[in-house]
Amino acid sequence: MKKVLNTATNIGGKACFYLCFASMFIIVVMMVLMFVDSMLGLFVNQRITGSYELVQVMLSILVFSSWAYTQTVHGHINVVMFIRMFPQKLRFICYGLTSILSTVTMVFAAYAVFGMISDKFASGEATGTLLIPLWPFYIFEFLAFALLAVVLLFDAIKALMAIRDNEYAEEIMSNWT
Repeated sequence: MKKVLNTATNIGGKACFYLCFASMFIIVVMMVLMFVDSMLGLFVNQRITGSYELVQVMLSILVFSSWAYTQTVHGHINVVMFIRMFPQKLRFICYGLTSILSTVTMVFAAYAVFGMISDKFASGEATGTLLIPLWPFYIFEFLAFALLAVVLLFDAIKALMAIRDNEYAEEIMSNWT
């Protein structure tokens, strides 16, 4: 079971990294676009048509693509001030239950976004100036939420296994600051 979970965690971590790589690329493109737009406005008094819309849709990719990766490197804040004082079993029961609750929340979010994909595709909704269709960005958001749900599920399983396994307990507590 440990080997399967560790292999799945490694595969999920790589998928999260590649998704986060997209956000790294997007932030560079956003910075260049905003810089060029600002300089054109300052020196030539001409702006890039639709730059606001482009930044807006790129920002949606940037935000959602980084969440799962941040979870894989345990960069999200864990408030464990009181949980640390519990006995080991109770500590990881509470931590596991909150991880399961987080997983369920992300599954509901992914489900809601999945419903939005067909709505946006059917309506043909697009941005105002450049007429960029919105449904592809909802697909990206769905994938990001689904990947985050999978990563949270693996963390929840590890937390519940840490009730009896000191190796997982040490691994999890090493991420608590």
